[in-house]
Amino acid sequence: MKKAARPAMRADAARNREKVLESADRLFTTAGLKTQMDEVAELAGVGVGTVYRHFPTKENLIEAVVARIFESLLQEAEAALKDPDPGAAFRNFFTNMAEIQGRHRAFAEEMAAEIGMPVKAARLKKALHQTITKLVSQAQADGAIRNDIGPADIAMLLSGIAHAVEIGVDFEPDLRQRYINIILDGLRPLNTSPLPGRPMSYDDLQRLKKRRRSG
Repeated sequence: MKKAARPAMRADAARNREKVLESADRLFTTAGLKTQMDEVAELAGVGVGTVYRHFPTKENLIEAVVARIFESLLQEAEAALKDPDPGAAFRNFFTNMAEIQGRHRAFAEEMAAEIGMPVKAARLKKALHQTITKLVSQAQADGAIRNDIGPADIAMLLSGIAHAVEIGVDFEPDLRQRYINIILDGLRPLNTSPLPGRPMSYDDLQRLKKRRRSG
């Protein structure tokens, strides 16, 4: 038996949901995952009941905000794949990712903590990983970056930038751009030193995270 279509959300309810998401995004950006639901409601100008009506738990709200970020990054990555200059496309995307992780603490925390996500967000994350893998491969085929690194190596480097900036930004406000430049220079295939180990894929990274959690 075919399921009945879910009724469309009323316009005012849709507007409230969007205000809640935008407010949560702003608060997660500045305060990270410690943000409380009543703080989101206050900034959105709605009752806390409205927040819970759209997002029954804080985890639901975090997942929705993170899914929006993944969706935006996926669009950027897909556009980068069409750039006729694969090297420039990779460098621009790497810089944008570093800035987003630095600016959006909830996203950076999610990337580190591996919050369990619903099907939509997990699908977006997988598609993003696949697209970044293609982006790295294209840049390597073009001779723009060295061939002995993998897409998850890039993810680890981005996490390192986010961590360095968090502990050192008061000392040096340009720390993010400093490390972005150091890493991008190090990824160029010029006078490279042999790397131990092998290029890391996202599957490799996932296995490492599972091993760490179970250990």
